Amino acid sequence: MQPRILMVAYACGPDGTGEHWLGWGWAREASQHGEVTLMTTPKFRDSLSREAARLGITCHFVAPTGAEGWGRKLRWQKSVWDLAREKHAQKPFHLVHQTTFHTFRVPFRCADLNIPSLWGPIAGGESVPPGFYGVLGKSRWPERFRAALNRLCLLHPCVQRSLQKSSRIFVSNRTSLAFFPARIRSKCRLVAPNAVQDSKEDNLPARPPRPEGAPLRLLYVGNCVATRAIPLVLESLRLVGPSFRLTVVGGGPSLADWRVRAKQLDLEKQVEFLGPQPKESLPGFYREADLFVFPALRDSGGSALLEAMEQGVPVLCFPWGGPAEMVSEPTGFLVGVQSPAETIRGMAEVMTSLRENPAWGRRKAEAARPWAREQFSWRRKGELLGQTYREILLST
Repeated sequence: MQPRILMVAYACGPDGTGEHWLGWGWAREASQHGEVTLMTTPKFRDSLSREAARLGITCHFVAPTGAEGWGRKLRWQKSVWDLAREKHAQKPFHLVHQTTFHTFRVPFRCADLNIPSLWGPIAGGESVPPGFYGVLGKSRWPERFRAALNRLCLLHPCVQRSLQKSSRIFVSNRTSLAFFPARIRSKCRLVAPNAVQDSKEDNLPARPPRPEGAPLRLLYVGNCVATRAIPLVLESLRLVGPSFRLTVVGGGPSLADWRVRAKQLDLEKQVEFLGPQPKESLPGFYREADLFVFPALRDSGGSALLEAMEQGVPVLCFPWGGPAEMVSEPTGFLVGVQSPAETIRGMAEVMTSLRENPAWGRRKAEAARPWAREQFSWRRKGELLGQTYREILLST
């Protein structure tokens, strides 16, 4: 008999992006290992109902109430908890798994069903490295407040109860794992939340070679927020010299500040800020790039990293938070975060060496695509999920 699995996923939808797409991915994989009842919001009701019916997933749509914010999510959790108890009393579940929210700050209320339980992947323990708050400009104070709030949230009785009662916990990165209490780490497993899109294409279109002496082509794709510290990249490019081109694709509150900083550093002719671009145009940007830069000072995952690697582009990032779980030395360039000055110099050294030795970048690119497709495929995550479900069912 297949186990009856209750899955709680606030964000979930086959037509969604980001956390919604990931929430649906976990539900889809869980359906290969049991009879899934999914509790989620009605945001993607039509497409979710259609795809869920095809996979035999039973959906219950619970609408959130009240203004946006933490309170809205907690109220939604309470509504789900009430419904879960009702359904459990009618026909017991064997296991409960909460996937999204992708943060410890919203407790795993349904762990109180007192059945085998899996929480995650969760994150939220990331913070800006010491000494780097000044890089964020006016955003440094909200980031300091967020770090303090995280420490308070971790002490909340409901969060502590969720950590204690979960049979297993998937944690997105080592930074968050170190943030959580030592007493629960033995039941934690590092599982990066992001996954590559399913694709039947084994071969990429040919990448145009960079002519000898041509500028190094750098690319950033993603949200333009202060913690994606593009000013660090700009400072490093000033050390590299004029033979580069940086393209920034995306929008967000820090875009205007980044433009100003590029102008202050006299880099306007070499840095192009394109703003948001259609998703279907992104492969063209990756095809032209020699290096993908992702200078995230606080990030639990990094879907753009996998997108770049899947497109055969080596990545430059920091061994901090989510990116540290996705990029390895064979597939990219990891620059430490001991201090802003050392980080700027480290990035400049990588870029200069890559410009002078293109074969180095090509070797990384050749390793990046198979690494991303194998390590971060939904097939791989589904195998891990089935293994974890079996372990916690057998141990109780």
